[in-house]
Amino acid sequence: MKQTLFLLALAVALITAGCGNSDDNGGPATTELTLLATGTYGDDPLVMFERTYNYEDGMQLQMQLLQTYLSDIALVYEEDGTEKEELLTNIALVSFADVYTDADATAGVEVVKMEVPVRNYTGLKIGLGVSPELNATIPPDYDLTHPLSQNYWEDASSYIFFKIEGNADLDADGEFQEKLTYHIGGNNNYSSVQFTGAIDLEKGTPQTLALNFDLQEILIRQQDGAFWDFREAQFAHSTTSPAAVFMAENIPAAVSLETR
Repeated sequence: MKQTLFLLALAVALITAGCGNSDDNGGPATTELTLLATGTYGDDPLVMFERTYNYEDGMQLQMQLLQTYLSDIALVYEEDGTEKEELLTNIALVSFADVYTDADATAGVEVVKMEVPVRNYTGLKIGLGVSPELNATIPPDYDLTHPLSQNYWEDASSYIFFKIEGNADLDADGEFQEKLTYHIGGNNNYSSVQFTGAIDLEKGTPQTLALNFDLQEILIRQQDGAFWDFREAQFAHSTTSPAAVFMAENIPAAVSLETR
């Protein structure tokens, strides 16, 4: 009898221990994960329209739009010595067009919010732009609510990966009369980043990650201080123009990730 009771108790203990990694139906346990996107200009929140940002050589900048596609967003984990991925979404469109206040900038823009398996993840992978596989598609391939139903550039057979729009004061006279429009696309301007660090998800404990885009680091290369001179060109709608290539090359270093 004692042996029977011991085995019964052991079975109950094992079942209880396993509950932390499974849901009520016996499937893997999940928790809610939210990925936000935020924008800054150096140490300042990135706010559209009324905020003035100091630029190089006495120039100043006011923003109207920062927009980007993100591809193949995935949590990374290790299993049996092999790196694996938990895909969150294969495409997302992030726009800061409606960020008008510091509070809006701090709150961020929701990229994805979903239930994901509980694990000890080791990082996050993100494609910056539209992946070559998806960039080979066209808007008619999707319904009107899909992120890739818009922002297509027929002449380049590419989606517009990034949009940077605003106005500049080029001669420090207080007048922001120069319209800035930089639209960047093309597979040559696609890149990816991987953030490495513990992302431990627990059952019943929602987690929020914030992906920050520093516009200053997109426009001013941090390694050597080189910057895009607005006086040279205020417009770029290209895959290969100097402005497009310069900004696209800077984007990976301008992105950072934090846990909230």
